[in-house]
Amino acid sequence: MTADVTVFVPIGMRPLTGGQRTVRVTGRTVREVVVDLERNYPGFHESLIEQDRLRRGLTVAVNSVEQPLGLLAKVPPDAEVHILPAMAGGAR
Repeated sequence: MTADVTVFVPIGMRPLTGGQRTVRVTGRTVREVVVDLERNYPGFHESLIEQDRLRRGLTVAVNSVEQPLGLLAKVPPDAEVHILPAMAGGAR
């Protein structure tokens, strides 16, 4: 059974959702969430995926935990999914 999740949409992608900050979609993995985003809000696949992986410079957090597995990461029922710019750097 697929689970409903809340996706927090980055400001640059909000035109795809008619300006909505969050949307509800279904999926048990990040990949399934992206498929449902594309089905309901065309343009997400192109914005998020390149060569069958997350675009360089993007990361996904599920329930506030960054997911190193990317599209393969599990998404539990009623989760919050955040699409974020990848962070790098820090102190030397």
